[in-house]
Amino acid sequence: MGLSWCHLDRLRSQPPPGDTRAGMRLPVALGTGALMTGVLLMGGLVATALAPMSVVNVDAMELDGASMLSTPVPEVSPHPQLVVRVSRPLKPGDWQVIMDGRAVTVSTTTMSAVLRVALPGPMPLGSRHTVQLAAGAMHLRAAFKIVPPLTEAVNLHLYHLQADAPASVAATIHFSRAVADRARTQEHVRMTGHATMSWPDAQTLELVSTGFGLSDKAGVTVDAGIQAADGTWSRDGASAELTVPSTLTRVLPGRMVQMYYVNTDDGRASLMAHLKQIDVLSPAWYDANADGTISGYARKDVIDAAHAGGVAIIPLVVNKDVDPDVGHAILSDPARRAALARNLVNEAKTYGYAGFQLDFEQIPWTDEDLLTALVQDCANAFHPAGLNLSVAVIPRLPGDDAASGTLLDYFHQWSGAYDFAALAKAADFLSFMTYDEHNGVTAPGPVSGTPWMRRAIEFSMQGVPPEKGTLGLPTYYHDWTGVGRLSSSSYADAMILAQAHGATPAFDVTEQEMHFGYNAFGVHHELWIQSTDTLRRKLPLMYEYGLKGISVWRLGFEDPSFWTLIPPRR
Repeated sequence: MGLSWCHLDRLRSQPPPGDTRAGMRLPVALGTGALMTGVLLMGGLVATALAPMSVVNVDAMELDGASMLSTPVPEVSPHPQLVVRVSRPLKPGDWQVIMDGRAVTVSTTTMSAVLRVALPGPMPLGSRHTVQLAAGAMHLRAAFKIVPPLTEAVNLHLYHLQADAPASVAATIHFSRAVADRARTQEHVRMTGHATMSWPDAQTLELVSTGFGLSDKAGVTVDAGIQAADGTWSRDGASAELTVPSTLTRVLPGRMVQMYYVNTDDGRASLMAHLKQIDVLSPAWYDANADGTISGYARKDVIDAAHAGGVAIIPLVVNKDVDPDVGHAILSDPARRAALARNLVNEAKTYGYAGFQLDFEQIPWTDEDLLTALVQDCANAFHPAGLNLSVAVIPRLPGDDAASGTLLDYFHQWSGAYDFAALAKAADFLSFMTYDEHNGVTAPGPVSGTPWMRRAIEFSMQGVPPEKGTLGLPTYYHDWTGVGRLSSSSYADAMILAQAHGATPAFDVTEQEMHFGYNAFGVHHELWIQSTDTLRRKLPLMYEYGLKGISVWRLGFEDPSFWTLIPPRR
């Protein structure tokens, strides 16, 4: 629609002479002699004109990129910038800007066809304002409303890493509001590598880029100038970058190696042989009794060897006999919780432990808040004493709480008691037991299939800082003769069984785990076991999710070549 500063009816009927771009320009009269006046009311815009001495076309009048010459009332940021473009340069004295009745400083000192003015701010969200522009004898007035500018949050992370394959990197860009045009928004986004883009919704852009090598840098950049569906614009860009680790299949120093330990000959031999490759030793030495006391015994030779080798000792403390009644007796009584915390602190000071790891298992899901309260009470006692507090937790998958049969029973009796985010807030780290995917209540299957581990970490780490979680790795086998009937032992014992029965372990490409079947005394067995190669293939998960390190059950059960995955720590 062409606009001129004459009668309203004429204005509605025809474009200004010589303007072939109807609706694109607003002619403005400049002069001192007032022979006639006209008024334009359109979309909150008011214009008053004096008789023209000469005419200037207004090509654009924008706040934060939103036109003020059209409807609806523009919604702009709390720090809006006014930009006016006219068809020919004006003298500095020809410009004047007034907002809400108060003059705004105009810094133009030379003749210019463009005026840029930062309006005073920040203005309150939801507030309405008017701005009046005077250009010589002309006066334009328009309303606007304050809303937050469009912003974006950029998250960049390693994606579905695999051993012996180029790395992939994923980015999630979440906009504060829906964008106006997805294709145009993508023109403002750049990512290194070979990126593909997809939109789960109008506020979220997801990118996956492939082809990165070890130690490569990856980055994503979002430029300013993206328009939201409500007409507002982004004013600031955003970016993120990361470096692909130099290895995905070894646990480099800086990532914690926590090894669980029991008092067996094979456990002791492995410990003594690999002290320099262990950061944290967690012996299964202590029980928590129903009254808050602890029982168990420490092995002085193990303590002395660990301390001499620079290994931190963080023993496990388990609700005695993994009895849910013992656990509930402690959890439900604040005095017993306080007593347990106090006893653990005293024991740590006596033997020079770095802290303790709470390993309360078979706790019913109804005791979730009570278990969190115990961890908070222990943290309040441990941290002032300079002690580390961690918690061994059973991970979950989406929908576990709505499962049926034995899976729902497992949630109610085993995995449902852990409020991961709340526990991580109080504790120094959580050791996720990402093993026993298949166990004593399931049919035979992988002990820790890689797809299951990824899903378990993805779900259970929600609300947990990555540096407060570890990846659990099993070094044992499960040998089933039926649902609920299994035995477990070491890698060495699994190889003995395979040799004795003429079985050849097969590698499952999807689960990334070894397995074989055999018959003994008329009974069929199905055995699943981790080798060094299968554990190597799971280590990329630690880097993918940025985890603190690994927690391995247990010393003495491992494939002897497992230690090639762990460089010396000291």
